[in-house]
Amino acid sequence: MNHEIVKVRKELFTGKEVERNLPYYLRSLAGVYYRMANYNLAMQYTAFSEGVREGDLELPEHTKGYAETIRKSVERLATGAGAPEEDALKTLEEMRSELTASMQTLTAYTDCLYLHEYALCRLAPGMEGTVEDIDSNAALEEISSFLFCDEEQEGLLARVSAVVSELPVRMTKAKFFEWIETTLAAYKESDSDTLDRVFYMLYSAAGLYQPGESEHFANCREVLEYLQGLDYRTLTEEQYKEAKEKLTDVTEYIGTVSDVYFSLTELVNSLFTIFLTESYVMPEDVAAVKGCTEVYRLLMEGKDDTDLALVEAFESFEGKPEEIEEFLFREEGYFDELPVDEKLLDAMMQKVLYVRVSYARRLHTTSIFVELEKEEKSQMTYEEALAAFCETLSKALEAGQRATNRAVMARVIQNLPLPFTKKSDIQKYILAALENCHDMSEKTAAMRAIREFAEGM
Repeated sequence: MNHEIVKVRKELFTGKEVERNLPYYLRSLAGVYYRMANYNLAMQYTAFSEGVREGDLELPEHTKGYAETIRKSVERLATGAGAPEEDALKTLEEMRSELTASMQTLTAYTDCLYLHEYALCRLAPGMEGTVEDIDSNAALEEISSFLFCDEEQEGLLARVSAVVSELPVRMTKAKFFEWIETTLAAYKESDSDTLDRVFYMLYSAAGLYQPGESEHFANCREVLEYLQGLDYRTLTEEQYKEAKEKLTDVTEYIGTVSDVYFSLTELVNSLFTIFLTESYVMPEDVAAVKGCTEVYRLLMEGKDDTDLALVEAFESFEGKPEEIEEFLFREEGYFDELPVDEKLLDAMMQKVLYVRVSYARRLHTTSIFVELEKEEKSQMTYEEALAAFCETLSKALEAGQRATNRAVMARVIQNLPLPFTKKSDIQKYILAALENCHDMSEKTAAMRAIREFAEGM
């Protein structure tokens, strides 16, 4: 079947028999995504059910409604019910939007909390009585032996970036912004997609996206406000221990809840794809996912992944997802280039199917929280985007404490292109960062982080 899809697509690009080829091509792609979504859902819902049953996936109270809606949707597939009404599709779309918004809130909390984690880690050796007497030149030699262990460029850049992000930040605000402007010049001629991605990453790294208000994450808000109220210059040992405990607890909570949201969104994406395409698929597509239907039925009966019938159901489509992935890897790039426009789609009454296939295609990406509609790109020029970022960052640094400001600077530097062109430039920067840091607790923490990274390579 895949060979026929490719043949038809080639004919479309030459304008051959468009009236026959376009509907066939779109229906065929809908069938491919329908199959892939079913294979994914069978695996995802089995893992989800097992995780909940075994207690590895703890559902917060406010997510149980989502889980029940998903269960009912899987039950519909298990019983062979027809495609859901538009209201059911709208419910899934709204669920997906809510889950995505919650994940964005959790991500913003993670970014902001990291800055306090960085500050506490730099205080740790002093608070815990484990400060080392770090000699700057000896430390430079130790770091250099790790950095320049081979000449492979990509590996070297990754190691330098990691080391620079852990070194004590000792530069003036003016020097920091000069570093930003100099290194970001590499993106001056980039397209809007690249600029949006680069600046999103920098805003996130600097903790500039503030978490949205959510009653579900009041504990996160409480801990963040507590940490923001600390004075890191005069922190007592008791305050340090309390702050570290609160941070550890909320970080574990965010990790646990994020896993739940991730799993729920994966399930919604697969269900949404199935219901978007179900009305358009061909009989052979339905036949290809009979094993999945059996998986859904057995799961609805409470079977677990040790059940022989469930194992056999999975075996019925073993290897099929890999085949589809290989096909889509080669074929998906042609979709946006199809020689069709809105007028042609309307005339052939193919617009609804075209939109649904485009949604299915986006849902198939590795980014499970991808927007279904193409995001409106910023109309800012590089210069305008840079100026806006620097202005926002400057205000944040003015309002922040030195300890968290250094965390901001370290994370931003980590996400910028490196300004070094020679080995000596790298070594010069490392030595200056070490020599200009007179806080032996921070220096110890930095070297321990670098050693830990080196050991993990």
